[in-house]
Order: sequence, then C-alpha cells, then structure tokens
Amino acid sequence: MPKEMMRFMFDSARKRMSTIIDLEDEEAAKTEHKYGKRLHIKGASEIVLETCDSYLDYNGDKCPLDDNIRQEINEIINTYAKGALRTIAFGYKDL
Repeated sequence: MPKEMMRFMFDSARKRMSTIIDLEDEEAAKTEHKYGKRLHIKGASEIVLETCDSYLDYNGDKCPLDDNIRQEINEIINTYAKGALRTIAFGYKDL
C-alpha cells in the first residue's frame, strides 16, 4: 500500500487537490523515471485536462493527448455542463 507523503487540500481557486505518494520499490521500478514518488490529482475536469499531455486508453496504455482527443474530452465535459452536471477528472504524474 503506497504511503501518503504530502497533501495539497482542495482549493476553490485552483479547483483541484493533489497528493504525493511514496511508491513501493516494485511499483517504482515500473514507472517512467524509476523514481518512487507519484502525484495524484483530482478536480474540475477542464482544469485537470489543461495540465495533461497524455491519457490512458481503454487498455491502460499511455497515449499522447493530441488536439483531437482534447477536443473530444472537452465536448463531453461541455455536454454534461449543459445538463447542469459537474464532472471530476483524475490524473497522475510519476515524479
């Protein structure tokens, strides 16, 4: 079980919260940079989306987030917003 290292509480100005966790050695060895820290973020979808340069596809594979995919995601967010629904996005980055 990863150990939480640091938490940045939800802030209404930033519209997101973040947590840095310490990964187990076996998990850290599988990360992009082989370093045992990971940032988890959750918050307003449009805000989190702005910080992303990749996404996980249906198979869990990391793919570049190009303009077409970004537009597709924004359209989904806007569709929910027009129905008075809020969306939350989750992201992570290996540090």
